[in-house]
Amino acid sequence: MELKTLHTFATVAEIGTIGGASKKLNCVQSNVTTRIKALEAELGVSLFNRSRAGMALTAAGVAFLPYAQDVIQAEERARASVEAFESSVSLLRIGSMESTLAVRLPGILSSFRSENPNLRLQIKSGPTDELIEKLLLDQIDMALIGGKFKHADLQGHALFAEEMVMISALEFETLEDLRSLPVIVFKLGCSYRDYTRRWMRMSGLAPNEVFELGTLEGILGCVASGVGISCLPRSVVVGSQVCNLLRIHTLDDPARFIDTYAMLNPKSVRNGAVEAFLQTARKTLFAS
Repeated sequence: MELKTLHTFATVAEIGTIGGASKKLNCVQSNVTTRIKALEAELGVSLFNRSRAGMALTAAGVAFLPYAQDVIQAEERARASVEAFESSVSLLRIGSMESTLAVRLPGILSSFRSENPNLRLQIKSGPTDELIEKLLLDQIDMALIGGKFKHADLQGHALFAEEMVMISALEFETLEDLRSLPVIVFKLGCSYRDYTRRWMRMSGLAPNEVFELGTLEGILGCVASGVGISCLPRSVVVGSQVCNLLRIHTLDDPARFIDTYAMLNPKSVRNGAVEAFLQTARKTLFAS
């Protein structure tokens, strides 16, 4: 059954005449009559008792009316939910690197949710390449990645810089001690992985055996136990639960500071929650 037909039925039930309903609906009386008859035929029951005085609901019509009104009201709520979507803060889908999700996002999201208590929030984590693909497919509204990703269809907004450091177990005191150790990195597609491989080659420590792990906790745990070394943002290492088991090696590299960008897809439907999040993020990061 069509929504327009339900509107017609509810209007006739409210006013009680075909003529009055047609005026309120701004259509000819024959259209109102046709829709009511079609609805009764579809349901297989008479909804109105017809008389010279007008249209009165049958018992079946009385039973059906609240359900028709529920559908009409649901349609109105659904329409309202998107009519102001460009300016409202109702839904935000964020994709983030694990490192950013572990250290930077919690404080920002705490402030953002307190400012927007009715917000629906969805968070996905993954490497840069995977997040960019989701952004292009409109599966997320924003991708937080390390290093600006050059793509003709995307826009990037720098939020903060991370200092990359090499980490090892405490027993390894110098960078030279790391020469023969495996390098533990995120899976292919991670920008921090790419930086680590470039720095290792530039410093003369490569080639090293490479271990791929899918989680930040796994990388930190393996490094702390002496399995290998890794290159991660200083903030992630300092904020980890195993920080006291790790040695931080500062890198002599001007490029070790990597900006984290909020990447957006301008072709997606404009979402008011995106700009609100960016404002909260800048305010929260500046205050810290």
